[in-house]
Amino acid sequence: MFERDVNRAGSARRARAACGALLLLATGSAAPAQAPDPRILPAQPAYARNAACAPLRIAMPPGTHRLPGDALISPKPAEIPIGQGDTAICFAYATADMISQRVGRAVSPLDVAGKFYFADPARLEGLPDPALRAHLRAHPNHAADIAWSRNAADINPVGNPGLQPYFDKLEGGEEDAAALLYNLDGLCEERDLPSHEGYAHFTPTYAALRFGAPLRAPNQCLRRVGATVGKLRSRGADAFNDAWLARVETLCRRIPLPVPLLPVSTRVAANQLDFMAMLEAGRPPAPRDITRLLARVDYALDHGRAPTIGYSWYILQDRDPKDPDLAADHSSAVIGRRRTAGGCQYLVQDNTGEYCARMRPDIAGRCDNGRVWLREDELRRTLYSVIYLR
Repeated sequence: MFERDVNRAGSARRARAACGALLLLATGSAAPAQAPDPRILPAQPAYARNAACAPLRIAMPPGTHRLPGDALISPKPAEIPIGQGDTAICFAYATADMISQRVGRAVSPLDVAGKFYFADPARLEGLPDPALRAHLRAHPNHAADIAWSRNAADINPVGNPGLQPYFDKLEGGEEDAAALLYNLDGLCEERDLPSHEGYAHFTPTYAALRFGAPLRAPNQCLRRVGATVGKLRSRGADAFNDAWLARVETLCRRIPLPVPLLPVSTRVAANQLDFMAMLEAGRPPAPRDITRLLARVDYALDHGRAPTIGYSWYILQDRDPKDPDLAADHSSAVIGRRRTAGGCQYLVQDNTGEYCARMRPDIAGRCDNGRVWLREDELRRTLYSVIYLR
């Protein structure tokens, strides 16, 4: 969204829907997450690769997630990433990881998604933080970018023949827009609004809201959903979404953000499908452009930030011939780096819940508990975006 390297106006964009499966392998356990770094990184730094591929591991806040019904998880939540289940909102899970690392608390991905789809971007202008105000002045098109991102979302037709934009039927989103909108109203922790296994904790809630939405529609209050784009609104869906957001507010014990969330985004393609179209047209991104993305990853890691990357899930797992998704557009946080005899590798934290045994054999050997070491040459094949928080 911010500092785009492509002209999105002409891009035929698909929202992210196929969001891969659990990536995996780390060397040892990470140190406990530290207090939030009060520094605000420069808006336009000099990016460069870490030539030595110096090893490091970004500390993440301990996980608090649980299974529906309060069943215990094995391994422990602190040892595995939160999983998105059957949702198609990997952007919210990756963004939540990025924000959680920045603020030192495990943030709820469902809350991240709710703000992305429905929060009023005009309210950002009223926030007093000077760094955020300077960031908004430097990106005067942020409201239009957010609207564009919302209009790129898809609506899941399964159990939804009328294609109503119910919250739990929305798919796809943008990490930078989601991070910026999360400056509003304070953070909601995962322990308050559980998101492990996607919507599974709230299946009865959604069923009740869907049944009752037509009854509430004539008398609904639109203050929670009225500022989003027309694509995400209808009479029945407004009632459903407004009631869901009200439910979120009863569950979330919101905490003020300790630092402003200032996203920096760089990309060589609009999404994975656009990246593939560039390859098919004989216009692949220049190697120097991918190097430039990796320099952003190195910069973020070297300055204590966990960036998110846009790439293809098919790096990790073969495509099922019956899968209609040709791109498998995916988003994950990067939380480590190491050098091996084969070159530089990056530790990617996934959020989908897939097992290592289902990965490609060479990938499976680098997997453990929701994290995978990817070689630089593997990332270069499909990497198209990098987002980090200043």
